[in-house]
Formats: sequence, C-alpha cells, structure tokens
Amino acid sequence: MNDGRRRPRKHLFVINNSPDFLLIVRELFEEEGYGVTTSDFSPTVFTQIVMRHPDALIVDVGIGQPEVWEFVERLHTAPETTDIPLLVTSTLPELLDEVQDQERYGTPRVLVKPMNLDALVGAIHDLIGAA
Repeated sequence: MNDGRRRPRKHLFVINNSPDFLLIVRELFEEEGYGVTTSDFSPTVFTQIVMRHPDALIVDVGIGQPEVWEFVERLHTAPETTDIPLLVTSTLPELLDEVQDQERYGTPRVLVKPMNLDALVGAIHDLIGAA
C-alpha cells in the first residue's frame, strides 16, 4: 500500500580534484536516479559530508596527497561517518592495495581508474543498492 510519502533518493558524495571526472560521475549517477554532491578536497569537505550524511562516498586517492590519506582515515574513525560505505578509486593499483592492507582505513571497496562506467555503477549498487 502506498501511503503517499516519497522515499528520498539515495545520495552519493564524490570527492576528486578533477572537474572532468566529477562531471562524468555526476551525470552518470543522476541518470541512474541518485542524488549526487561533488567536491574537491577543500578544507570544508568533511563538514559537508557530516551535514549531508550521504548513502555512499566515492573518494579518489593519488601519490603525494597526504591530506587525502588522512581524510580517508578520518572517514573510517569518525563516529559521524564510520557507517558510510566508501568506494576508493585511483589510477595506481598499488595505492588501492595500501588502502585495503591498512586497518586504519577500514574496509573500503576499491576500483582502478580508468574504469568501466558499468563497473562503477555496479560497485555502488553492491554497496547501497540501486537508486
């Protein structure tokens, strides 16, 4: 029975320093029916995540970005965000191995870039289900 209330859309928060990547991911997931927020690694991004409390996070990691590694660790340990599923992407498979091998980052799902867009959607479906 439908009680007339609409279920809110599942929401993704995507963090990457590439505007092109953010645009592609936003368009892809909006077409899938998700709400999407995108951001670079600004000083306020953690606060934005806490305020929005998205259903899942997509975070890109790279070499020479210690603030990103600290950010991923904070996502795992902070009570406000520890329950948010995390998908970590990178062009460097060895960085993804590091994310998975170190307990301080939790147990995020990982995906190597460039990735097949169907694989990206599939990874989010595995984490939180379809929109």
